[in-house]
Amino acid sequence: MQRRASILTVALALCAGQAAAQPSNTPPADLSVRMGDTVAMLINDQPVRFRLAPDAVSVPTVNADVAEKVGLKPSMIGYVYLIGPVKIALRTDNVKYRAGTTSFKSRTAFSDRQVADGADGVAGPATFPFRRTIFVLRDPQAGDQAMTFPLDKDMGLSQTGMKIDVGGKPVYLAFSLARAESVVTATGGRWIADVHGGRFNGDAREAPILYEIPRPIRRLELDRPLMLGELEIRNLAVRVSDMGNSQGIPDGAAPDQDLDEIVVTGDSKRKVPTQRLYIGLDTIGHCASLTYDFKAGTVTLMCPKQPSAAATG
Repeated sequence: MQRRASILTVALALCAGQAAAQPSNTPPADLSVRMGDTVAMLINDQPVRFRLAPDAVSVPTVNADVAEKVGLKPSMIGYVYLIGPVKIALRTDNVKYRAGTTSFKSRTAFSDRQVADGADGVAGPATFPFRRTIFVLRDPQAGDQAMTFPLDKDMGLSQTGMKIDVGGKPVYLAFSLARAESVVTATGGRWIADVHGGRFNGDAREAPILYEIPRPIRRLELDRPLMLGELEIRNLAVRVSDMGNSQGIPDGAAPDQDLDEIVVTGDSKRKVPTQRLYIGLDTIGHCASLTYDFKAGTVTLMCPKQPSAAATG
């Protein structure tokens, strides 16, 4: 993961129709990127390189210096992320893109921060108007088999992923190629612990969540495995609000507290926020590729049989 939005303001929902990339001609069928590589495009005829990430927000976001270079101008549409105590206010501009021979317009976000390390910006699988986005982790091998899951449209522009049921409650999933562990927001972690017999193991440690901003997580051990189809979700950690024990967090929160880091119960006066789980490489690192097919509305993993937990350490 390394990049995760906790709170998206209503402004982004209102601009949903404008934020999606609008093709001006027929796009190529596939956008394929090997893990660790970037994708070259033009914004306002200026070269930029995007890091594509399965867990990134669908609105493309560029670094502050790149926004200035390509001439982005703030519009009336903007939104805010809250990552722990850090607020990031993003502005947007609807600008011209070119990818190969394909041109289109897409609303693009920027702030006064550097949001991507080693690239000019970050984008998700559904950001650009291609029929399929393919993440290549390695070359195909004998024994790779397809596992296909339906994409869930409830995630909207905030992300591209799936949904699982945890004790009758929805938890939204996205894959991450930037971390080993799988990380779940606090209330979702409580749900998983209740259903699968979970307990914390070890102290909190910091891990990058979004735009390189580190926040505390704690490892959660389960008595019964959490599954996505045939995949066991491994090395699970829960976001917590500080470096202490999350059991001491009260049900309520200050108005500006990140709700992904506290447990919100059903009897709370607060609405339970959308719970998200980011599945890391300890779960999917043995796979060859992830293919997001937007015409079919599916994501397909090409993987051999998952190695035993003992074999992966």
